[in-house]
Order: sequence, then structure tokens, then C-alpha cells
Amino acid sequence: MAFAEEAFAAFRRGETDAVERMSRTELARAKAAGDAVGEVDALCMLARVAVRGGDLAGCRELAVAALEVARRSGDSALERGPVHVLAAVARMKGELEEARELFARSIALREEAGLADLVVWEQLNLGYVELESGDVGRARELFEGVRRYAREHDVGDLVPYGELASAVLAERDGDAAEAVRLLAEVDRALRERGQVLDPDDAEVREALRARLVTTLGEEGCSTES
Repeated sequence: MAFAEEAFAAFRRGETDAVERMSRTELARAKAAGDAVGEVDALCMLARVAVRGGDLAGCRELAVAALEVARRSGDSALERGPVHVLAAVARMKGELEEARELFARSIALREEAGLADLVVWEQLNLGYVELESGDVGRARELFEGVRRYAREHDVGDLVPYGELASAVLAERDGDAAEAVRLLAEVDRALRERGQVLDPDDAEVREALRARLVTTLGEEGCSTES
């Protein structure tokens, strides 16, 4: 398995320390070999490690460094990872206009490469930006498209993220009980895959659960299934 695939799979399993070790080893190798692809991949994984540790500034710094390497290489395809990470940081910091522009750029880069699955992941992220911006209708359209794509194309890793988006909408629509049910589906899907949520989505889940506890109480928010 290539470094990027192995490291990302480990990151999804929550093996953050292992990802950091792997990424630092790959970064040293790539720099010595003049391998721009490896360097960008390693920097982006280190950026993900930083954001999981709550270091958004460090994450952005690493992503900017990765973007500089990508641009020096002359291969615009290498910009996909850094642009995505920068968009995620902007989303988490509440810099919605910047996040929207960066996610749109990321979507365009992925469309150019014919990476349909990755386009859908970014549409999910863009949906949260639109929701936070107050455009619930556009967010709903994007979220429903993500869930439909996951079902029709059997993208299993996308399932818990689509369910989480639906839970957020259910709570926004005033159906707290349905939001709790959907959160249980999120947790079940993650357990089945031996995965944890990406940091930005984990933040969404915790904020949603906190609101549901306020509405229903702790006992009414059990997601054990």
C-alpha cells in the first residue's frame, strides 16, 4: 500500500501517533529524493495530525508549505490535498467565505482529475459551510446528494458522514428524536468500520450531541445500539 493510502487509513482508525511517525519518515525520504508527491502527501498528513491535536495554526502552516511544494512542482494536481486541508481549517475557524472559495477550488481540481468520490466528499464539506452561512436549502441539497451517492455507488466510508449530516438537519428541523436515532447510526457505522470521524466532523458531532442533551437530557440522547 502506498504511503498516502496507508497513512490515511491509519488516520481514519484514530492511530494518530503512528500517522505522525509514518509521515515524518516519508517527509525525510521525499525531501532527500526530490519527490514532490511524497513531500506534499507527508505534509498534508502532518497537517491532519496537527488539527486532530487542536493546532489549527500549525495545520494551516503545514498545508501552506505543502501548497508551495505543489506549485513549485508545476503539477496542479498536487494542489488537491493542500487546498482541501486549508478549506477544512477555514471551515473550523468559521471563516466561511474563505472556506467556500477553497472548497470550490478543491472540487474543481477533483473534477478535473475525474475523482467523482472525492468531489462528493468536498460537497459534503461545502454543505456545512452553506448551513453555517444560513442557506439551509442549499445545505440540504448537498447533504441529500451525498447520501444518495454513497448508497448508489457503495462508498462505505461516506455512510457515517452522510448520516451525521442528516442528523444535523433533523435537529435543525426540530426533530431531536430523529437526530438521536441518526447519531446512533453514525456511531454504529463507525464501529463496524473500526473508524473515528475526521476532526471537523467530530467537532460537529460533539456540538450536535451537546445541543440534544440540552433538549432531551442525557438519558434521551443515548446512542447505544
